Amino acid sequence: MDDPQTQNSKQYTDLEVKELPGSEVELSGEIPTEVAHKHRMKAVRKIQKNLELPGFRKGHVPEEMVLEHVGEAAVMQEVAELALSVAYPQIVEDKKLDVVGRPEVSITKLAAGNPIGFKITSAVYPHITLPNYKKIAAEEVKKHDDPESVEVTESDVDAELLRLQKMLAGAPHTGGDAKEEDSKEGVKEDKTEETTLPELDDDFARQLGDFQDLAHLKDKIRTGLGTDKKQKAHEKRRIAIADSVIAKSTLEVPKVFVDGEIGQMMASFEDRVSRAGMKLDDYLEQVKKTADDLRKEWQPDALKRAKLQLIFNEIAKEEKLSPDTEKLEREVQHVKEHYPDAEESSIRNFVAAQMMNEAVFEFLEGGTQKRK
Repeated sequence: MDDPQTQNSKQYTDLEVKELPGSEVELSGEIPTEVAHKHRMKAVRKIQKNLELPGFRKGHVPEEMVLEHVGEAAVMQEVAELALSVAYPQIVEDKKLDVVGRPEVSITKLAAGNPIGFKITSAVYPHITLPNYKKIAAEEVKKHDDPESVEVTESDVDAELLRLQKMLAGAPHTGGDAKEEDSKEGVKEDKTEETTLPELDDDFARQLGDFQDLAHLKDKIRTGLGTDKKQKAHEKRRIAIADSVIAKSTLEVPKVFVDGEIGQMMASFEDRVSRAGMKLDDYLEQVKKTADDLRKEWQPDALKRAKLQLIFNEIAKEEKLSPDTEKLEREVQHVKEHYPDAEESSIRNFVAAQMMNEAVFEFLEGGTQKRK
């Protein structure tokens, strides 16, 4: 352990704190000579512990031979790392910095008998200025249809039945995107090859699955389309709320948060590719892209997701929203069953974030008053 006196005394001097773009800070200063000297013996012992020379067992090389073998520069490098491992937390506490992620540390001056110069760059939790999110959400809710009020028309059911008829007949199905493209190119004729479609009757329904008759099939189609329409309306309204709140909030997102989102996106994508029976490398080779290409493509979406998460965290704190503890535990255990190799802390953080986001969305959609 470090000497308590070393931990409690001032570990740095001449500190300068410079704010950088992207919610980062640059810390530059020096480790005093007397402070560095206090770490020297521990640095030598740390090198000694891992050093093995002919005639000596590992960890039992005499100190003078350790210095002769590795050199003064290696010892000073170890001294600097040990000194900064104590100084950095002290700086963070003294300057009340809300740091996130791993800092980037560089040694700017390193010589025996002299102060150690350092420069540390670290991301800090951003300052977030929230807009009137309740008002914004209420306005967006008014603009969009209530997901529970969406209706499935007979035309919707007929269109789905036609798609199923074509599927059974083996006819190509022209989706909405293809029709739109035809329209852009001025193509008016129906390019679908003429195919004899099966009769819409009870036998047709039974061919498609466990349906009693055509009426039963129509009921199932109507229910399925209703669920799909409600979900899409729900997602559309939530996207509108999120976009509006993001657009009117002020914050700089540290790179570490964006990188974290990209990491989650990559893991999720790799899982989907794996479930489809492919390896990610094989998929990338097939589409002639690299993992870095995907990361660059996902950068804008990752930035948006990071912004939303930070903003929702702030809203949750402001409104005193939190996930239900029992539900959180159940969901963590459920995810662990599917991903037994994943770290429980990572699962818990992910699930908690998803549940928190859901709570914030429900709060914004419902116009609930601030909780006491």
